[in-house]
Amino acid sequence: MSDATPTTTMPSAAPSDSIPGLLSRAIGIITSPTAMYAHVVRSPKVAGMMFLVALLQALAIGLPQFTERGRAAALELQVQSMENFGMTVTDEAYQQMEQRSRSSNLGAYMAIVTQFAGVPFGALILTVILWAVFNTMMGGTATFKQVMSVLVHSQIITALGTVFSAPIMYARGVMQAGSVANLGAAFPMLDESSFAAKVLGAVDLFAIWWVVVLSIGLAILFKRKSAGIATGLFVVYGAIVLAIAYFTSR
Repeated sequence: MSDATPTTTMPSAAPSDSIPGLLSRAIGIITSPTAMYAHVVRSPKVAGMMFLVALLQALAIGLPQFTERGRAAALELQVQSMENFGMTVTDEAYQQMEQRSRSSNLGAYMAIVTQFAGVPFGALILTVILWAVFNTMMGGTATFKQVMSVLVHSQIITALGTVFSAPIMYARGVMQAGSVANLGAAFPMLDESSFAAKVLGAVDLFAIWWVVVLSIGLAILFKRKSAGIATGLFVVYGAIVLAIAYFTSR
């Protein structure tokens, strides 16, 4: 069967067209990813969208931690994460962490800095993997910049999930990894430390949306079927979810 894809007949940008501005691209990826990726693939841009993604996530995660409520929620998430990976937080250690949290806004500044450092680093690692898989193993011809541009533009979806979740977490006084739009929220009767609860909690609707959007972009770039790409990405996503649930459940 030929590997040709309907994406070859999808709307494409004429060479004389100018690529939309940063905010237009961000909105376009959310509302009409197929049409917007035609522009992105033709004229790849990375820096602006990467900065926007990092800024949105930094503000959503960092700003609440300038308040007492936000700092307390961040502390509880930190302790929970440590305990999930087998570390024991003694009462004395907790009191020291709590005192440091209350005495300064260091945690908030660190959260902001972490996003501006982590978003580019994560994008670079994922781009290397995607470029190697599609170009080296599957015979693609896309440039590294094109692959990174497709990936970075898709990350506006994950940033949207962070922005969506931040005020809800703040209102609850509880922070969590990932967005609040996960399947675990539909099963509150499950023990939070159980394997099933961890699996459902890791199935993030914004992450699923991101995989779909990324698959569309990669399909247009490499002229392949988006369904096939999405299937492969979801298999990897599922494996990661199961691994996280296995190592953090007890």
